[in-house]
Amino acid sequence: MSLPRNLLSRLILLAALLLAATGAFAQSLSPGEGLLPVTRAFALKVIVDQPGHIALHFDIAPHYYLYRGRIHAKILTPGITAGALELPPGTQEHDEYLGDVEIYHATVAGALPFTATGALPATLQVAISYQGCHEITPKICYPPNTETFTLPTSGGGPIRTSAGPNLADGVGQTGNALTASITAALTAAPAKPLPDLQATAHAGAISTTPLSTGLALALLLAFGGGLILNLMPCVLPILAVKAVGVLESNSSRSDARRHAFAYAAGVIASFLAIGVAILALRGAGRAVGWGTQLQQPVIVALLACVLFVIGLAMSGVVQFGSRLGNVGESLTRRGGTAGHFFTGVLAVVVASPCTAPFMGLALAYALLAPPVHELLVMLALGIGLALPLTLIGLIPALARLLPKPGHWMETLKQVLAFPMYLSAVWLVWVLAHQRGADAVALVLIAMVLLAAALWWHGRGHPERRLGHVLTLVLALATVVPLYAISHVAPPARSAPVTGDAVAFSSARLQSLRAAGTPVFVDISADWCITCKANEYTVLDTRTFRALLQRTGTVYMKGDWTDVDPEIGAYLKQFHAPGVPLYVAYPRGGGAGHALPTLLTTAMVRNALEGNTK
Repeated sequence: MSLPRNLLSRLILLAALLLAATGAFAQSLSPGEGLLPVTRAFALKVIVDQPGHIALHFDIAPHYYLYRGRIHAKILTPGITAGALELPPGTQEHDEYLGDVEIYHATVAGALPFTATGALPATLQVAISYQGCHEITPKICYPPNTETFTLPTSGGGPIRTSAGPNLADGVGQTGNALTASITAALTAAPAKPLPDLQATAHAGAISTTPLSTGLALALLLAFGGGLILNLMPCVLPILAVKAVGVLESNSSRSDARRHAFAYAAGVIASFLAIGVAILALRGAGRAVGWGTQLQQPVIVALLACVLFVIGLAMSGVVQFGSRLGNVGESLTRRGGTAGHFFTGVLAVVVASPCTAPFMGLALAYALLAPPVHELLVMLALGIGLALPLTLIGLIPALARLLPKPGHWMETLKQVLAFPMYLSAVWLVWVLAHQRGADAVALVLIAMVLLAAALWWHGRGHPERRLGHVLTLVLALATVVPLYAISHVAPPARSAPVTGDAVAFSSARLQSLRAAGTPVFVDISADWCITCKANEYTVLDTRTFRALLQRTGTVYMKGDWTDVDPEIGAYLKQFHAPGVPLYVAYPRGGGAGHALPTLLTTAMVRNALEGNTK
């Protein structure tokens, strides 16, 4: 298939302009304006990974560095004596004020040996102090920061009990003036090199460092994940609706291009809006990730109503315009552009319960990276999701590959309504788990009111004033039950869900690890399609149950359907962008290993059998 030269040149020019615009956007942000809080610039994890040995690990954000000589550790628990802090060699650099120094970029791992004069306590407190800088001119250095952790001596994730100031925007001082003002307070301390420790330490918290992915690879993974999202069960019905709309359309090429760009704009704007919302919530200290908007019952109920209405339209019960692609035409008279934009928005909304391959690592990087990098990852996801249907609208040769329009399209359209109804049923089921039977009754009332408003609208009375008023009243009445859902209390939750699983608990996990018991942790949610697919194919099978019994592994399930701070903290410990999260802990209380989001039986078997050796 060959493309017209003028069209090919336009596509190349469009891609070049897009790359130039994103690059200019990234370069236009001043480094000082987006200075990360100190605990995000130098993300510190500490763990007792073996008796008498504390491992510490820094994830250093891009364009930041740590001073090797400014990392100090002190054990605060009486009766515990700390040895010399062990750190690998750093990169040699000459500092204008400090002279010759060693610095670290990207990651650094260290170790702190300790001994006890008597019986080893259940926990110990350790204080880690450090100092680093943002290296892009003008250089901005943070004052020394100290974080204090309470660590189970049997191994396990730390509990941060205190931290130094959370410095976000220059701390009131920037550049060399700040560097000079704190130089006098800094004292160098000799450190013993620790060969190869950087490759092995901190395995107790994470199996990989998301920031080590790098921006270029994260963008590539995000683009690929966005492309694959088109094939996920969450998004496929929406895309089928859009494809039928393309087939039904008899508009001119200019209209087709405008509609294609409107759809792409809806997808990309929605992803960027999600990115901005995550930045805002993260700044407020909330544990957020991909799909967490579905933890809000009102959003779940609203989305169920939207899918229900779209199903009615596809079944021919109500009509919003002459073509399916013009669902939003009642909102505008500009040839259905708003309808195509809305289709793009809806595709992103229904994609949120799915995590496509490649997306996990890209989103993990985005949630830890500087704000501009996160937005670029979201942009790449949007471009990947929007690309196939956008190309069909832009390139006539691709559109001609689609089947010829005919009566079969009306039948297909009506058949595709049933996945919409089933999606609405699934969301009502999720709502039942979140808020119980009262919330289910309220969302069903909202659906009945919507159906009544659409039925009255379809009778042809809306051109009369009374018809307009009644349609508006019925539509506004829908808001009442949806608002009431926000005031329904969640039902009491029982402990474990199945006979093979125990409910997730940080304390119980620590006790199992202290006893040396292998553990398989499964963090999922009812609204997570990927989680349900893994359960059906791997985790709810006789093979998996036999594997648990053979290896003596405890199966621990955490439910993130609703907001749970304890689970949110656990996800953050593993830099997980959302659910699912699967972690295998070996026999003997060693480090946990995070598995990919899409499981296979062989993958789980290798993880559990390897853990028991």
